[in-house]
Amino acid sequence: MENPFNVEKPVRPTFLTVLCILTFIGSGWGLINNLFQLAMFTPERLVAQIQQITTMAGTETQPSWVSSMLSSSLEVLQTTIMHGKAIYSLAALCAVISLIGAFMMYKLKRNGFYLYAVAQIGQLFIMPIYSGWNSAVIVSMAMSGFFALLFIILYGLNYSKLKY
Repeated sequence: MENPFNVEKPVRPTFLTVLCILTFIGSGWGLINNLFQLAMFTPERLVAQIQQITTMAGTETQPSWVSSMLSSSLEVLQTTIMHGKAIYSLAALCAVISLIGAFMMYKLKRNGFYLYAVAQIGQLFIMPIYSGWNSAVIVSMAMSGFFALLFIILYGLNYSKLKY
């Protein structure tokens, strides 16, 4: 006679485990980095970067797209000087929500997928909210958005394995 109390635990797919571990690494690093930036935030450090970019922009032998990118980078740095604490705080919050979502998916909870997706999409819009839509922000958003979309799709492939 079989034991009626023997309840089988659902098995987590290896692919989902790998995705979660990659997210723990990536979002964990993002959290540590943003907390470090928040703790060490000084406008003077960014002013030095602005001076470097201004020096580079003074070179007249560069193509127009390079000077456009440099001026966009200056705008982003100036915005970061004004709103750095808010930017780094929101990015850290998104990293925490992403980690929570990945942990929930690791435990096969379906709501973790939604938390993760919201955090990843929300993180993309932090800089445009503060800095506007310039070329540096769009390039950064496109690169980050590619990986965010890739991971959301890959997690979506495992969505049927997640339980309520």
